Amino acid sequence: MSKEDTILIKIGLSYKDGMTSEELYQATSVSWVISERRLRSGDLKFYCAVYNSEIKEVYNLDSYEMDNHPDNKGRFILFGKIAEEPIRSKLLGINVRDIHKGSGNPIKYVKMADLLTKADNDEPEEKITVTSGNLIKLLFMGLAKNKPEVRTLSTNKSNWITNLNEDGIFVETRASRKKYADGEKQKPYSFIKFDFLLTAWEELLKVRTATANDFIETKGRTRFIMAFFHELPFVEKLISNIPKIKLKEFTTDQLPEASLEQTMQLLNDIINQDIDPKEISQKYKEDSIKRLKLRARQGLKLLGFLNGEYQIQQSILNGYIDAVNKNEYLSKLMLHHPYFLVIYQTLSLLKGINKTDKLSLLSEIGMIIVRNSKGSNLMEPSVSQYRTRNILNWLRETGLVNEEWDVLDDKLDAKYTLSTSPSMVREDKSKILSFNEIINHIYSYIKSKGFYYPKEEVINLFLSLKTKPFVILSGISGTGKTKMVQWFAESIGATEKNGQFTLIPVRPDWSDGSDLLGYVDIKGDFKEGPLTKAIKAAEEHPELPYFVLLDEMNLARVEYYFSDILSVMESRRWEDGKVVSSTLLSEELAKEEFTLPNNLYVIGTVNMDETTHPFSKKVLDRANTIEFNRVELDNLSFLQNLEEVDPLVIGQSQLASKYLHLKDLFKVDTEIIEKATSELVRINKSLQLINAHIGYRVRDEICFYLAYNKEGDLMTFEEAFDHCILQKILPRLSGSDSRIDQLLRELYLLFTNAEYQEDSQLDEQSAIYPKSARKVIEMLRRLQADGFTSFWIS
Repeated sequence: MSKEDTILIKIGLSYKDGMTSEELYQATSVSWVISERRLRSGDLKFYCAVYNSEIKEVYNLDSYEMDNHPDNKGRFILFGKIAEEPIRSKLLGINVRDIHKGSGNPIKYVKMADLLTKADNDEPEEKITVTSGNLIKLLFMGLAKNKPEVRTLSTNKSNWITNLNEDGIFVETRASRKKYADGEKQKPYSFIKFDFLLTAWEELLKVRTATANDFIETKGRTRFIMAFFHELPFVEKLISNIPKIKLKEFTTDQLPEASLEQTMQLLNDIINQDIDPKEISQKYKEDSIKRLKLRARQGLKLLGFLNGEYQIQQSILNGYIDAVNKNEYLSKLMLHHPYFLVIYQTLSLLKGINKTDKLSLLSEIGMIIVRNSKGSNLMEPSVSQYRTRNILNWLRETGLVNEEWDVLDDKLDAKYTLSTSPSMVREDKSKILSFNEIINHIYSYIKSKGFYYPKEEVINLFLSLKTKPFVILSGISGTGKTKMVQWFAESIGATEKNGQFTLIPVRPDWSDGSDLLGYVDIKGDFKEGPLTKAIKAAEEHPELPYFVLLDEMNLARVEYYFSDILSVMESRRWEDGKVVSSTLLSEELAKEEFTLPNNLYVIGTVNMDETTHPFSKKVLDRANTIEFNRVELDNLSFLQNLEEVDPLVIGQSQLASKYLHLKDLFKVDTEIIEKATSELVRINKSLQLINAHIGYRVRDEICFYLAYNKEGDLMTFEEAFDHCILQKILPRLSGSDSRIDQLLRELYLLFTNAEYQEDSQLDEQSAIYPKSARKVIEMLRRLQADGFTSFWIS
C-alpha cells in the first residue's frame, strides 16, 4: 500500500495575482508546521502550492531544515524544484477542495497516486471563448485598476475610480462626495457598468473622431467616457475649442514583418560586410532571400538605424556598437516608435491575462487602428495577428516583457517610455515592493544623501507610520529629526515640489487650530491653512501618500492647536471598504466639508528644553514617540563610497494600515495579540502603582505594530516590543515621590530579569528589552540626582 508522499499547502494570503515563480516558491516553502516524523521518514517526495482549493504549483521535495527564527519554533523550511512532466502539467489547476477540506490546518498529507487519478478522472472545465466585447472589457478593467483618477478633458475635474467588480466601476467626484455628505445621495459614488462603456466604445468606433454629441446611446456620461477612453494608449485628444477624442492611426509599414533575429542579422551584415542598405535588391538575387532582407531592412528603419531613404543613421548605429547591454539599447529604440509603445503600454494594462487573450485583444486593436500601407483599408485579421505576434516576440527578446508577455516591472519606467502621453508612463506609477525592499531602499536613499541613521531606526519609523499616521520624533536639537522625515518622504516619491510633502513650522503664539486649518476673514471668506491645503491635495490623489511635518510642534501647546485633529483621527472607521473619518471642517465654515484622508501622515518633531511645552497623555496615547538622541560624531565611515540612489514612487497601498480595530487583526493573527497582551498585562500591574496603566487604544496599536513587524520579518518579537514600550508606555511616566522610584525598579526587573543596583552596569545581551531598560536607568538616575524624573528631561 502506497504511503502519503505529498504535502498540500494552503498558502492563503501569501498568494497574489501575477506573482513570479520565485515569489510563489518562497510563499510555499517558508515556513510551515510539518510533521518532523514524516520529514525524517523520507516518505514525502512532493509538495504543492494550493490557493482557493486549486493547485498552483508542484515541487519535488529535495530537503528541509528547521526554521531557527525565535517566533517560528516547530516550523520547517522546504527546499525543492519544480516537478517534472507529466506530473506537473497533470496537477496544475486541479481542484482539491474535496481532499483538503476546512480552513484550519493549512497542511494536508496525500498520496501522489490519488492526485494523479483525480486529475485523470475529473472532467475538464468547459473552455470559455473570450468574445470581442469581453476582450475590450478586460482592457477596461485593466485601465480602471491602473488609473484610479481620470480628469475631464475640458474642465480638468477629477473622477476617482475607487473600486471595480466584474460588472463595472465605482466612480466618485468632488460633487458626488458633497451630495453624499449633505444627504442628497445614498452613496458617494456612481456605478458605471462595463456594458455601458462597451456601448460607448461602439459609438466611438463608428465615427473614430468623437465629440460629446457622438455618444447618443450613452448620453449623460460623456465627460467621463471621453476622459476614460482618452487614457487608452491608442486614443488621443485633439486640440480644439470643443473636446474631441480620436483613435490613433498607423499603417502596416510601421509594423515589423521580419523577426528581430533576422533584422539584427542584416545589421551585423551592414556593420561587418560594409553593405549599403539601399542596394539590398542588387546585393541579393534569390527572390526568397531578397524578400527576407527587405523585410529586415524595414525593421532597421523602424528602430531608427536607417532613415526614410534607407541611409544609415550613424549616431544610432554607433550607440548600438558601443552599448554594453545591446538588448537594453534596442528596447529604448523600440519604445521611441509609436506603435511599439502602444502595444507596450496596452500590455501594462493586461497583467495576469493569458497569452491567447492578449494576442487576440492586441490583434483586434491592430485591426481598428492600422491601415494598409496606402492608408485605405484597415488591416486584415490574419495580417494583424502575424504582425502583432511578431512585435510581442520583439519585446520578449529584448527583455521588455516575459514569456507570458507581461510587462516587467523593472522595465516599466519613464526612461523606457521616451515619447509618450504622460498619463500612461510609469513615472507616475508606484512600484509594489515587500516591506524589506521598501526599508532597504529608504535606508540606502538616506545614506546616499550623506546622513546616517541605523537601519533599525528606519524600520521603526516605517512600522510606526504604518501602524498609525501620527508620529512624534523627539530629541536634542541637531540630531537630524527634520532631515530624517524629509529624506524618508523623498525616498518614496513625496517632495515639496510635487506637493506630497509639506513642512509647517509651528509658532509659539498658536493657541487654536486656525493657524493650521484656516479661518474666516473679516469679509466672510475662508482662508485655508497649510494643513487644509495638504488635506485637499491628499484627497485628490488617494493613491499616493502625503506627508505633513510639524517642525518643533511643541513650541506651542499641542493640545490647543491640534486637539481637533487628534479627535478626528480617533474617529476613523471602515465604510464600504474604505477608511473614513468624521468632519474636521464643516461646510458652513470652510465652504466645503473636510475630513481627514487616510493617505495623510502627520509627523511632528520636538525638542525638549526651557522654550517648549510638555505633552499631555491625550497626545502621547495617540502617537508613537520616537527618541533621537543618538550622536556618534566620530562615525565617518558611512561617508565613504556613497552611491546615488534614485527615489521610487511608493503608493498609498504600501503604507496604509490594514487594521483600525483589534478585531481586524484578530481575524488574521490571534497569536500575536495573545503574546502582546500577556506582556502588557504584566507591565500594567506595575503601572497601576501611579495610575499610569495603559488602555485599549495603546494595546491595539502595539498589537498592530507587532503584526506588521511579523509580516515583514523585520525584527524579533522582543526587539519590536522593546520599541513599543519605549514609544507608547515610558513617555507617560513622570513623578517625584517613592512610588515612581518603586515603579521604575519593578519595570527594570521586568525588562532585564534582574534587580536594579545603583552601581551595576546593564547587561544588554541578557536583557529582554535592553532599550527600555536603558531608559529606565536614565530616569532612575535623574530621580536620584534631581528629585524628579520624566521620560522627556534631557
